[in-house]
Amino acid sequence: MQPRTKGLVAAVTGAALGVTGLALVAMPAGADDAPNLPEISAQELVSSTLQADPPAFAGSVAVHNDLGLPSGVPGMDFADFDSARVFHDGDDGFRVSVQDGNAEYTLVANGDEAWAYNSSDNTATRFAAPDGDKTREQERAKGHHKGQRPEEMADPATAAQEIVQRLSETSTITVDGTARVADRAAYELVLTPKPSERTVLREVKVAIDSQTRLPLRLEVMANGTPEPIFSLGFDEFSVGEQPERLFDFTPPKGVKIEDATDKARERAEQAPAQGEKDAAERFGESLQVVGEGWDTVVTGAAGEELLSARPQMQDGERGMSERDKQSAKDLLERYGKRVSGEFGSGYVITTKAGSGLITDDGRFAVGAVPVQVLEQALTK
Repeated sequence: MQPRTKGLVAAVTGAALGVTGLALVAMPAGADDAPNLPEISAQELVSSTLQADPPAFAGSVAVHNDLGLPSGVPGMDFADFDSARVFHDGDDGFRVSVQDGNAEYTLVANGDEAWAYNSSDNTATRFAAPDGDKTREQERAKGHHKGQRPEEMADPATAAQEIVQRLSETSTITVDGTARVADRAAYELVLTPKPSERTVLREVKVAIDSQTRLPLRLEVMANGTPEPIFSLGFDEFSVGEQPERLFDFTPPKGVKIEDATDKARERAEQAPAQGEKDAAERFGESLQVVGEGWDTVVTGAAGEELLSARPQMQDGERGMSERDKQSAKDLLERYGKRVSGEFGSGYVITTKAGSGLITDDGRFAVGAVPVQVLEQALTK
């Protein structure tokens, strides 16, 4: 499937996986007794969590997906992976390694550069971080640009801090006891949407390590479901100095190395000017954020012709299945429901995490909200 078509399907079916990031949640801690910890106010716990600097640590991550997405939708496998390991040196260095079937995805960064490695096509991309751009480049490589690759979603601590920061102003926040997560004593922070928020989600729970103040797990609950709709969190976590070699990347033998800046420049030179302009209008300049907090909706214009576009097989790619050869419209007809209103007409896909709507003329809206909120966003 071509990236444009895959991106369209992801936008329609992803629902809450956009700006709000609400679908990042974590595994329950287990049946261990809740630890006794000193009392702390919700305000103090939130403040200390957002200000916490990670110590040197290593951890393994577990993930579970119960978003209610239609099975077999291409482009949605980023929401699940087999296992992940996270390492931090307590300073500029971090390493995230994700195993998804036979494929391995790895991000490595230190004070000088960052690397992204994909074993499925044996490519490594280098992100230079000269002078004052170090932090910006590393944050981008780590996933703060809200990408959807598995390795960018695999750090529960980073994901939880971002969610708490985004939802604090539109939530009622309480401390609801304690828990034991990855054999660590933690506080349970609960964020509940204020009555004015229009969302299908009921609450977000964040287990925060009592010593380091790093989030160890998140649980997002949807209305009408007793269990988390998606889970992500540490099942092993240990604080301590990590080997320096973990934060240096040595390209495997035979790997194809690409420079991030050169790669972007090459694409710009090879693509027709009008095509670049159209792409920017569809997926860049057209993107808008409507609302804030729990009922944030992302809208944009994908372009009417994308609904009839069919994926083309790339050089060296094996034959695609009949399902993968379907156009975006074929997929919408298969997984979506036909709707119409002031916004026009189109298709809607609903999940436990929210809904996505795409119109016949290629406009779309996604969010952790009821369909009516998406319709209103498209008429503004």
